[in-house]
Amino acid sequence: MKANAALQIIFAFFLGLVVVAFVGIAVATFYGQPSYIDYPSTPAEEEAWNAAYSQWQLITGIILLLCATAILAVSLLLPEEQGALSNGILLGGVFTMIYAVGMTFAADTSWLRLAVVTVALAVTIGIGYMKFVRGRRGDGAPVLAEAGPVVGELGERLVALERKLDALGRALRE
Repeated sequence: MKANAALQIIFAFFLGLVVVAFVGIAVATFYGQPSYIDYPSTPAEEEAWNAAYSQWQLITGIILLLCATAILAVSLLLPEEQGALSNGILLGGVFTMIYAVGMTFAADTSWLRLAVVTVALAVTIGIGYMKFVRGRRGDGAPVLAEAGPVVGELGERLVALERKLDALGRALRE
């Protein structure tokens, strides 16, 4: 069982790297950086190129931020049974978010740069909360059994199954 868990971790990490590479290549394909050749080397033209490049970095950071948010949201939609796939996509979203913040950070200082990094922080905290905190007790178990009365035989069976899974989870953590 431990070898399988190690392979799942390796797979999730590799999937995260492939996701960020895919997003980076896709953004570069559809929104390429300005060419330095278009700007000769006089001081005024050099300054114009620096401004164009900084603008490109900022816009690319915003595009990457949107892509990272979408990828992180997709990771939340996958069922818990697909842990390696879900975690790999989550890592890809996190790596893409790091790429977005780095690209934006390299741009000239502006209020828009601060806004992008603020949104990245808010999205990261929100996704982390939804993935790891929401709907869980202090011991990490789901709170369905404590959510109130569940009606019918199916509800009773669901609560019993949840209790068994909680006990199994506790046994595996020990």
